[in-house]
Amino acid sequence: MNIEQFCQHLKTVVPAVDTERRLEILANELAAFFGVESHEIGLFKLDERASFATFVWPESNMGGGFKIPIKSFGASFVSSTAKKGVGQINNTFASTSHLKMLEHTLSEREQRIPLQKIMSAPCLDGEKLRWIIQVSRKGKTLEEAGPDFTEQQLSDLETVAETIAPWALD
Repeated sequence: MNIEQFCQHLKTVVPAVDTERRLEILANELAAFFGVESHEIGLFKLDERASFATFVWPESNMGGGFKIPIKSFGASFVSSTAKKGVGQINNTFASTSHLKMLEHTLSEREQRIPLQKIMSAPCLDGEKLRWIIQVSRKGKTLEEAGPDFTEQQLSDLETVAETIAPWALD
């Protein structure tokens, strides 16, 4: 399935489910398209002023969600994506300073392995930043995590972000 077909598929599948399941369905669809597990998808919702990103997927042990201040938190890939307003790739992520949120907060222990590689894209509805989508590859080592993300995959993620930005995933 190419990116255009995938985005059309998302437009049909995601809005058709009740709001409680939309994030799960979106994460599962993204995981299948990018060849990762659903716990390797990160979804962050921005507040009305895009001051904070709230971690909402994968489900975690954090209760109501962990908020990341966008302007003052430089070590966050989410903050960096939000500030720059463009997609990013880091294929040596484990060796860079970052919040180890996705590795340490998941409900299932077997999913708590290091993020080795990651790509991230902002969901902009017009000029309004609504979400950040991340796709990662986890593994005990860089090699175990699998292939590097490519510029084409980042472009595809940015296309997905454009497609879903106007939807109410809330």
